[in-house]
Amino acid sequence: MTDLINRQTAIDALLEKGQKSRRYKLGEIWELNFDEIREALATVPSTQPKKGKWIEKSIGGEHFDFCSECGYVEGDAPNNYCPYCGADMRGEE
Repeated sequence: MTDLINRQTAIDALLEKGQKSRRYKLGEIWELNFDEIREALATVPSTQPKKGKWIEKSIGGEHFDFCSECGYVEGDAPNNYCPYCGADMRGEE
């Protein structure tokens, strides 16, 4: 799956990683190796809209709705969006 990320958030993650690195600075550019860059970019959340659905299950006679994306358990009436991962639970458009 291809993730969409925010460019400024990615730049900020790299700058933060560079500032925490023990490497030296050339002008305003921090030297980072590939592993450090990959690690920094892995922290940037995807802006790809998630689609999910509430999965109904009964456990011990009680009714629960689980998010198909993250497994969050919704105790009340299900919402249009998962409050944990933000997935759109309104179904396919």
